[in-house]
Amino acid sequence: MNLREIPLFENLSQDDLKILEDNIDIVEVRYPKDSYIFEQGEIKNDLYYLKEGSILVAKFDSNGKRSIIQTFNNKGIFGEVYAYLKVPYDFSALCQKESKVFHIKNFRNIINKAMPKSFLLNYIDLLSKKCLVLSQKNQINTQFTLRQKIGNFLLLEEKDNKVILNQTREELADFLSTTRPSLSRELSKMMDEGIIKVDKKEIFILKKNILENLIY
Repeated sequence: MNLREIPLFENLSQDDLKILEDNIDIVEVRYPKDSYIFEQGEIKNDLYYLKEGSILVAKFDSNGKRSIIQTFNNKGIFGEVYAYLKVPYDFSALCQKESKVFHIKNFRNIINKAMPKSFLLNYIDLLSKKCLVLSQKNQINTQFTLRQKIGNFLLLEEKDNKVILNQTREELADFLSTTRPSLSRELSKMMDEGIIKVDKKEIFILKKNILENLIY
């Protein structure tokens, strides 16, 4: 495959790319729907790049209740921290539909070699962005009320006062640590109060100041 497709390698020079190609092993794997790429407690050495499909990254308790960490419906990298540290996963990666995933084998060994500076900077940038996403999720889930959680989520995701959902209502409920009926009721109340408008996968923010006052 063309390494430049993967964000970690996209801006490397031809010479740097050649160094990586000599030290990297990438395997393409096709996963059927409802199969796991990895499960909680497993230790893997690979970094993963989603080329096609949809991946749900979530944590499941002993009763089967899930807490969604992130949903990948577009191309993306995942598993980078655990591949480097070689520690058990705290969550599972489940294919929501048939998916094509590239495994970058023995990722820590690649990092530990004399890799180009541009590659290492890309890796730091990737980690920083992932830390920001987790920090934002933590901000949402530390809110006291469901309305505050919804407001925080909408403000983080909005662009021009519109949020395009890339998950189902049930997945959003799991992400916000609530139930689907509770989420639907609260969204309906917010619509009745003229704070938002919901149209299928789109949520329009009509009164942004009210959402801001909820969390600040």
